[in-house]
Amino acid sequence: MKFNLAQAVDLLRDQAVRAAEGDFDPRWAQTVEHFSEMCRDLPKTHIAFLGTAMLAKALDRDADVFSIKAGKTNPRAYSARSLGHGALVPHAVELGINLGVSGREPLNNQPYFRFDRMSPEIVVHSSARPLIEELCRILDELQALEDVQSARAALRAFIHVRRQYMPQYQSITASDGDITTVALTTAICDFVSENSEGGKRAQAVVAGLMDVFAGPDRVVTSRINDPDRHLPGDVGVRSDEDEEHWERVFEVRDKPVSQSDAFLFADKSLAGAVKEAAIIAVAGSQADIEFSEPQSWAFERGLSLSIFYGWPLFVEQVIFWSEQPQSEATRLAVSLIYDRLVALEVSENGAQSWINLTNRESAYATR
Repeated sequence: MKFNLAQAVDLLRDQAVRAAEGDFDPRWAQTVEHFSEMCRDLPKTHIAFLGTAMLAKALDRDADVFSIKAGKTNPRAYSARSLGHGALVPHAVELGINLGVSGREPLNNQPYFRFDRMSPEIVVHSSARPLIEELCRILDELQALEDVQSARAALRAFIHVRRQYMPQYQSITASDGDITTVALTTAICDFVSENSEGGKRAQAVVAGLMDVFAGPDRVVTSRINDPDRHLPGDVGVRSDEDEEHWERVFEVRDKPVSQSDAFLFADKSLAGAVKEAAIIAVAGSQADIEFSEPQSWAFERGLSLSIFYGWPLFVEQVIFWSEQPQSEATRLAVSLIYDRLVALEVSENGAQSWINLTNRESAYATR
C-alpha cells in the first residue's frame, strides 16, 4: 500500500485546524495522554510511530496500522518510514505537534529499523516491554475502527494532546549590559554541568559561539542522535567561499574523550575533506590524556586537530577572534546560544536556566 504524500500533508493540515477548534474524540485524547505519560522517561520514538499509524488509518481504513515496512505478502502493509518521514515529521513543527523526538528520521532506529511489523513479541529491552504492550493495545483499537471518519477523530485527538507537549520558550535579545568573557564562561560551565540533556546543552553552546564567530548562516548543527551524513562532527562552519565545503568542524563531548575517540573523529573529518577540526572535551571527569598521537596522525594526512579541555580557553579564543569588540561579542553570544538551545529543543527549564544564569547581577557590568 502506498500513500500520496501531498494528500497526506493536506489531510494532516486540515485535521490540525479541526483539532484546534476542539473537534476531536475525548476518549482517544485520554488514550494518547496516557501513552504520552508512559513515554515520558522512555524512548519517545513510539509516539511518532503512533501518529504515523493514525495518519495511515485516516487516509485509508484498510491500512494495517501495525505496519513498519511494506510487504509483498500483506497488501494492507505500508512503509511507516515513508509516510512518517515524508508527511508527519517534516510538518509537525509548523503545526505545533510534538512527536517526542526531534530528528528528521525518528523511525530509522530500534525497534523500527529491524522489524517489518509491530507486535508484542518484538525484542526490546525489558524496561520498554510495558510500553510496547500498551502501544499494541492502542493499535488494536485503531485497527478496529471501521471508517476513516473515526480514524480522523483519533488523529485529531493525537494532534490536540501532542500540542500540549510542545515546549514554550521566551523570546530574548542581547542584553543592554556588558557581560564579561569570564562571566560568560562561568555561566556556560554552570549551565552545562547542571544538566547535560543528552549533550544538547553543550552542542548548543558551541553552535552559538560559532554563530558569533562566523555568523548563523554559515554554521550548521544536527539534532542530537540525528547524524548528518554531510557533517562529520556535531557543529560545522561552512567555507565562506564554497558552501559545499567545511571550513572547520567540532565534536562536542560532555563525556570523557579517549584516544580512540580522537582517531575516529579525525578519520571522519578527513573523509569529509576537512582541514581544521576540534574536539571540545568538557566532561568534568575527563582524564588528562596525551592526544599527541592522534594529532600527529591527523597532521600527517592534512588535518589540523585541536583539543580543548573545558570551556575557558575555547570561549576566550572564540570571543577574541570574532570580528566584534569583546563587549559586543559576549552580549551577542548570550542570545545566539539561546537561539541554538531552542533549535536543538533543550527543555523549557534548561532555556530558563540559561536566561537566569546570564542575567544574574554578578554577570554584568553596568554601562
